[in-house]
Amino acid sequence: MNLLLIDDEPLLLMQLEGAVKEVLPDGQLHSFVKAREGLEYAKTEKVDVAFLDIQMRGIDGLSLAKELVTLHPDTNIVFCTGFVEYALDAYDAYASDYLLKPISPEAIRKAMKRLRHPLKVGKRVKFSCFGNFEAFCDGKPISFGLSRTKELLAYLVDRNGAECRATEICAVLFEDKLNTYYYHKLRGDLIKTFTELGIMDCLRVTHGGLAINRDAVDCDYFDYRDRKIKEKPMEYMTQYTFGEFTLPLFSNFFPT
Repeated sequence: MNLLLIDDEPLLLMQLEGAVKEVLPDGQLHSFVKAREGLEYAKTEKVDVAFLDIQMRGIDGLSLAKELVTLHPDTNIVFCTGFVEYALDAYDAYASDYLLKPISPEAIRKAMKRLRHPLKVGKRVKFSCFGNFEAFCDGKPISFGLSRTKELLAYLVDRNGAECRATEICAVLFEDKLNTYYYHKLRGDLIKTFTELGIMDCLRVTHGGLAINRDAVDCDYFDYRDRKIKEKPMEYMTQYTFGEFTLPLFSNFFPT
């Protein structure tokens, strides 16, 4: 999410930055005290939400908003000002919201729910299966408390959303159907990690098993299974042996 923040008062701009960062920690903030510099930035980069002061030197926020929308019609405009008398003019400029200074995180939070152009939010979790198996959340590798939890997750992904029971997982991962104690430790670590990251929607937990929610993640293997990828993968989950036997080959779909 690309965010543009413009206020010709440096201290107020810093306060606005703090409020926005608290609500949108993953947003890319681009802040300017000179409106013209912010406008030049927007000429080369798509802006999802612009937080604009209204009374500024050089070019006022209302005029700036009109130029930004001309550049990118689906840019959301949120005015941040200390003056109530501009409210009507602000909405004439197709603003999503009109916030009075000082700007609080709660005000930002409410404004994000009232955007005129809803943002397209990508999936937070990504699994990469071609080559080594890797798992990411918000673009960062997922770290687990136990080293083999990642292997458990890889097996769930390999099963393509099917529910996996404890005895099945133990037989494949540990070659021991009775080693359920270790399985439950890995299972607990997986649930704990996903809970702390706020991504439990990616995992289906039942009394007797686990499964990946395919619809909640991005995954090259799932895309391959759904025939969205038009190239044969050369390697698949190379660090795990179970992946060698389950990768389907769509000989009628892919060119030879």
